[in-house]
Amino acid sequence: MIIRILLLFGLAATGWLIFLRRNRLPFHIMTVFLLLGAGAVAVVAPETTNEVAHLVGVGRGADLVTYVAIISVMFVLLHYYTKFVELQRKLTEMTREVAILRAEVERGHPPASVSSDSAGEIS
Repeated sequence: MIIRILLLFGLAATGWLIFLRRNRLPFHIMTVFLLLGAGAVAVVAPETTNEVAHLVGVGRGADLVTYVAIISVMFVLLHYYTKFVELQRKLTEMTREVAILRAEVERGHPPASVSSDSAGEIS
């Protein structure tokens, strides 16, 4: 019984820390909260988890929680992977723009965004 209380406390602490670090709750964070909630139900009321597992065709509640956790973790990982790839693309574009601007400045040509009548002011 003590392990249930400790696990529930750990889940609550994790959820609280996530909540404190975020000003808004995007979908992937809500997925993590739902996963924490499912873990809390599995810890506090394993009989309920077993009943839900039998309703959806899974043998045990622990197996159901494991399946949901695997799918949720895969979703969150994929979400962050796509964000990482997008950030890499943006960084590559910015690096190219900076390299082109530096090359134009070194050659003595004004950058393309500077108009000739503004005397050096960037428009």
